[in-house]
Amino acid sequence: MVSSLRLLKFRQEEGLFIAEGIKLVDELLKSDFRIRQIFATTEWIKGGYIPANRYLVEIVEVSEAELERISTLGTPNQVLAVAYIPAKISIPDIAGEWVLLLDQIRDPGNLGTIIRTADWFGINRIVAANNSVDMWNPKVVQASMGSVFRMPVHYADAVDFLTDCSGQLPVYGTLLEGEPLGKHPFEPGGIVVIGNESHGISDKIIPFITSRITIPAALAGSYGRAESLNASIATAIICYEIRRQYPK
Repeated sequence: MVSSLRLLKFRQEEGLFIAEGIKLVDELLKSDFRIRQIFATTEWIKGGYIPANRYLVEIVEVSEAELERISTLGTPNQVLAVAYIPAKISIPDIAGEWVLLLDQIRDPGNLGTIIRTADWFGINRIVAANNSVDMWNPKVVQASMGSVFRMPVHYADAVDFLTDCSGQLPVYGTLLEGEPLGKHPFEPGGIVVIGNESHGISDKIIPFITSRITIPAALAGSYGRAESLNASIATAIICYEIRRQYPK
């Protein structure tokens, strides 16, 4: 059963996901997520990682070889937990919030890193377009380094979401013809659209953008330059500038 949770179909059927490694399972244990089982080596069990409020969690002692067989990692790290996917919650009133709208983010590592970045910079929530990668994909959970247990992430139709929020908040989008990021004054809240890794922001979303920004390269000209920034790196730069202008 554990190995099958690598696949979206079985995560949805079982309502379960995997978290692996000492750091990630420690973050899970500190959260209010319901845990079904923990598979751990003797070393982890004797390490005193289990908080008092989690003593009733079922722990199955396994050998390193057994852990390797069920692990999704190249090098398993002492412990793997199976936890329940929380019930979906509706998007609340977002007036005055900072929201990241992810437009078809498909790479699990990018989504996990974006969740971690949003957590670090105090972004209020993330809305992912329905065709984005599943946030409970093991690679997303791993890349988030535990932030997935804290950051509210909603899935929605991007156009419907923007239509519902029309006029509530400015909508920022990174486009080549936008104003350089460091020169653009942000408002006290807003929706920041992060485009798809390969194709950028969808044509159907561009009409909703009220403020166009761009992240300028350090040097002028295009010779020898990368075509674009990684989606998670671009997110981090934008979030830094937001917090520079509006420290929490």
